Amino acid sequence: MRNSSFPVQGDGVIVTGAARGIGAATVANLVAQGIHVIAADSNGELLQETLKKIDPSGALTVAVTADVTSEAECQKIANAAAARGVRIKGLVNNAAVGAFNMSVEKTSYDEWQRIISINLTSIYLMSKYALPLIRSAGGGAVINISSIHAFATSTAVAPYAAAKGGVLALTRTMALDLAPDNIRVVSIHPGATNTAMLQDHADREGKTVAELGFPASDNAIGRIAEPEEVADVIAFALSRGASFITGSSITPDGGILAKF
Repeated sequence: MRNSSFPVQGDGVIVTGAARGIGAATVANLVAQGIHVIAADSNGELLQETLKKIDPSGALTVAVTADVTSEAECQKIANAAAARGVRIKGLVNNAAVGAFNMSVEKTSYDEWQRIISINLTSIYLMSKYALPLIRSAGGGAVINISSIHAFATSTAVAPYAAAKGGVLALTRTMALDLAPDNIRVVSIHPGATNTAMLQDHADREGKTVAELGFPASDNAIGRIAEPEEVADVIAFALSRGASFITGSSITPDGGILAKF
């Protein structure tokens, strides 16, 4: 895998949940490296706006409006990637939704299914249809975005924590299955990140992010990450520098898991 499991300039990478937050920052990072990005999101209008800012000429990006909980639409994303005419060397499974004030008893079956489907089942679906493209390119990497909630969680996030723990386990078995094809699989477990998802939660609670327990100081343990900081880790996981990393988790959490 040392010489074939990473994209280089001119290759392509699929990124889901690409319209904002970590996904948009990842697209910008890859485009700056000269990598083609097949960017997918359910919010097509916002996706177009985001890509216009990142890649005004459209030379390195393709927008695909799609719901990654739909098998047919995951196939559509993979088809758009194949039609790009470049080697597809990576998949970043970033699409996700938060879940707050949801204990097992308070979560409806429909809500449970929705959160598991977006945060976990979508990774199965996207990987299923993107992997043949990566395999035909001689190998590459699948980066699954999980969360620190896979390791240490909190109250009232039952479906979210369950899904993110599932991402960790799925990553490990995928890595074992795909090693013969020169395909690495890595999970990324960010701590709290300055995204619309977190800000929306703070607004619902009527609190600032700091009041939720996340300090603002740059050197504070457990501070909020900027999306670009997590995108840097994703870019590393895709790169040659991570050629010996597979079946493993990388945890950019600002040190929060070091605390009791």
